[in-house]
Amino acid sequence: MDNHKQENDTGQADGEDALQNGFLFIGELAKLTGTDPKTIRFYERAELLSPPRHGRFRTYLTSDVRRLTNVLTLRRLGVPIAQIRDILALLSPDEDVLASDKAISLLRQHLDTLRNRQSELSQQIEKTSSALRGLVA
Repeated sequence: MDNHKQENDTGQADGEDALQNGFLFIGELAKLTGTDPKTIRFYERAELLSPPRHGRFRTYLTSDVRRLTNVLTLRRLGVPIAQIRDILALLSPDEDVLASDKAISLLRQHLDTLRNRQSELSQQIEKTSSALRGLVA
């Protein structure tokens, strides 16, 4: 069992049981995905999630669970929020990021950017190390 999910008396994860009712509340979504509700609200303000509102309450559908999972995956990969918006714009609500050729293409571009940054950082590290050796020698 995933350590982010807790089972209820029926043996189902709490959020999965609620999804059988058609929706989740933010606390249930947070438990299901191992995410803090504040993080979910941040992604809503960043317009990466847009659940329907019912008065002061938001309800999250299966498609919102998939979308949040996609956002969390991309953030763990270091993808900036602006680029996540671009990637999500290419996907249907139920589509997995890692199953989309278009998204994979954008992730390859992200990887190239990371490699370029890595090279630049390596050069900066070497220059700084050399300068320090000269100063303390």
